[in-house]
Amino acid sequence: MLYWCEGDKHNVRSRCKVSVTSADAKMLKLFTDWLTYYYSIDRDLIKLRLHLWDPADENKAKKYWSDALDVSVHNFTKSWIKSKSGVYKRYPYGICRASINSKKILTQILSEIEKEFKNF
Repeated sequence: MLYWCEGDKHNVRSRCKVSVTSADAKMLKLFTDWLTYYYSIDRDLIKLRLHLWDPADENKAKKYWSDALDVSVHNFTKSWIKSKSGVYKRYPYGICRASINSKKILTQILSEIEKEFKNF
């Protein structure tokens, strides 16, 4: 249900990425734990990308998300830094996307969702 509701599904048929983007660390922790437990994904394969607003401290944000998700700081890809706005105060650590690249797992997840909820 988490992936069905919160997962990134843009152009899902042409992509091989399983990802969830959120400002809620607990939700992303559930997602990363789900990947490692049910799909045997090594945490080193989980990539994180931050969406930050000036004047956020990128290193501090990476440390926050790394600790919250139990994923190495080395797993971060290039952060997306946006110009100043009032959003910074709401999200001092930004918004984080956790993802893995696996067409096999994406196909499996979508198939499981379809089977489970085909009558809805």
